[in-house]
Amino acid sequence: MPSSESEVREEIALLAAIAGGGREAFRELYGRYSAPLFSLALRFVGDTGTAEEVLQDACLKIWRHAGSYDPAKSRPFTWAVTILRRTAIDQLRRQQRTPPALPIPADDFAPAEFASGENTRRATETHETAARVRSVLATLASPQRDALELALFSTLTHAEIAARLAQPLGSVKTWIRRGLSDLRQTLSLPPP
Repeated sequence: MPSSESEVREEIALLAAIAGGGREAFRELYGRYSAPLFSLALRFVGDTGTAEEVLQDACLKIWRHAGSYDPAKSRPFTWAVTILRRTAIDQLRRQQRTPPALPIPADDFAPAEFASGENTRRATETHETAARVRSVLATLASPQRDALELALFSTLTHAEIAARLAQPLGSVKTWIRRGLSDLRQTLSLPPP
């Protein structure tokens, strides 16, 4: 189901409220974004514990820097994904690790690792979100899918991705932007 312009306006308003210290606005945004962002973090770092740390750090950055969000530059979810990606890259560099190889595996994690009911519910939601990410990526044409996967799950710049794929930089940027939009639409969660 595509993300409506009214949902985007709501998310922009939530970020404005968060910039003013709105805790309830942050809770609502977190409810919308935490599962898809966790799924992306897990895919990026390949470890549940590290993905949880990355998500927590990224959410703190969203809280602290909500006032710097510019709706003229990106949609709120794209901005959040960018923060998450940079946070994951920083975490991997601190650990001197490299991201896991592409493509996304069939099982991103084992839900049995989680003991509590809340963690089991979250693990199940995350597994379902990862399946939705895989289904969106599977629908994309190969060059667009490759560009999006490299943008999300590697430390390459857009120019480096274009060089690796032997494609024009403008095309790569368009593919990534459209792919992120498709992911955003697929991963949008109903308000809690």
